Amino acid sequence: MSPATVADFERKPSTQMRAVLMVLNADPFLKAVVSPHVDLNLESIYWDKIFKLSMSSGYSAAIAWLYGIWTDEPRPRANIFDGALNLSPALQAAILNALALRWGLFA
Repeated sequence: MSPATVADFERKPSTQMRAVLMVLNADPFLKAVVSPHVDLNLESIYWDKIFKLSMSSGYSAAIAWLYGIWTDEPRPRANIFDGALNLSPALQAAILNALALRWGLFA
């Protein structure tokens, strides 16, 4: 049986997972390529597989932000603030909202 994808999830995910999903839902391409590596039932993200994906600088930055939101620490050797300049406005807004959700500023 394959891992659950974003569309298969039935129970309420954790705050971390909801924050990650918020960013993924902001960009159809990012959602399509990353969601197969997210197991919602196990609350797991397979970062090693995601980091192997060939992505543009903007999407790589979004993934670095997702990693930080998920783990509460920056991805080693990733400059997320410089990378944020390469994000689309929709992803920039989604990341800010995801950070606010993760930090408990709104539910």
